[in-house]
Amino acid sequence: MTEDENIEQIQQFAKTWNELYQAEKFDQMMDLACVDVGIANAKASTDPSGLIFGRENYKKGIVDTYYGSSGKEHNLLVMQWQGWEYIRLDDNQYYTIGRYTLEPNYVGVNCWLLRREHQDAPWRIYRVINN
Repeated sequence: MTEDENIEQIQQFAKTWNELYQAEKFDQMMDLACVDVGIANAKASTDPSGLIFGRENYKKGIVDTYYGSSGKEHNLLVMQWQGWEYIRLDDNQYYTIGRYTLEPNYVGVNCWLLRREHQDAPWRIYRVINN
């Protein structure tokens, strides 16, 4: 598979992520992450890396963002994958780095480390870092 094909698949992955988030399909979003996904969250972490781990924590972060501090918001988080940088580590690992928007008025930077077991396997989020 060429690098362009890998990037095209990753862009489709990010597009699907956006669609699932907008449709409030948070359980399905957990399947986009590795079982041992690590999420940057130094405040909640007991690990020296500052990461928290697992799909349930991944889902909790997504749900908490969507419903916001009031628990009643419907914050639309959109990965702006069209402008991201795609950094190839090998055929089955890529970093993505780029902007996301959180409605109504927040812009941040997101970094995913994506992995797949082999070229025919689906991409999964292995690490998440954002500000």
